[in-house]
Amino acid sequence: MSKLRLLQEASVAEKAWMHEVAAVFGASDASMARFQGRATGEPGSRLRELYNAYVKVRDAYAAL
Repeated sequence: MSKLRLLQEASVAEKAWMHEVAAVFGASDASMARFQGRATGEPGSRLRELYNAYVKVRDAYAAL
C-alpha cells in the first residue's frame, strides 16, 4: 500500500475516532480527553474500536 493511501486512511480513521470522542466527552472536552489519554475507550466499546483502527493505520504509515 502506498504511503499516500495510508495517510488518507489515517486521516479518515482519526476523524471517525475524534467524532466518537466528541460524542462521548462533549465537543468542548474532546481535545483534552484525547491528549490526557482518556479517549481510548473501554475494551469492547465503539470508542476503543475506532481508536484501535486509527492506531493500526497510523502505525502502518509511520513504519514506511
